[in-house]
Amino acid sequence: MTLGSLWQLLARKTRTWMIGGTVCVLAGTAVGLLSLAAFLDSGQSEPLLLLPALTLSLGGGYAVLFPGIGVSPGGVRIHRDWRQHPRAGQVLWVLSLAVAVAGLVTCIVSGASNPLAPGLLVGLFMGIYLVLTGWASALMGAAEVLRQKEAPDKPLEATAAGR
Repeated sequence: MTLGSLWQLLARKTRTWMIGGTVCVLAGTAVGLLSLAAFLDSGQSEPLLLLPALTLSLGGGYAVLFPGIGVSPGGVRIHRDWRQHPRAGQVLWVLSLAVAVAGLVTCIVSGASNPLAPGLLVGLFMGIYLVLTGWASALMGAAEVLRQKEAPDKPLEATAAGR
């Protein structure tokens, strides 16, 4: 099971939403970094930069997350089936958790020095977290769908010993 074969399992509409959302998050992160640089220089937040950054980051993140979750109609069991998931999905999932923890710690630490800083930082981390989670869910979901197609139609039965 390669990334290329999993990519082909995703519907064209799903791929389009996920690529478009990823591009939006990258653009929102770039605008957010400009807003953060302006904040560090002046100590004031720039609403004209902050609003597009939040809109692009969060909107793009959810544009990736929702189609990514919807890839597997039966749902994906992250922890229970961890060993069966593709390595790329595992890496993206762990990376998304690392981004979430790093974002939380950064927002808490920066909030101690300036109460306006977490509002600027949350969009930067949240968009990236949503994109990583969406792509990880899509890869794991596509692999789950593939495993279900390859599984035998007849369910396995368990019997007690001696019966």
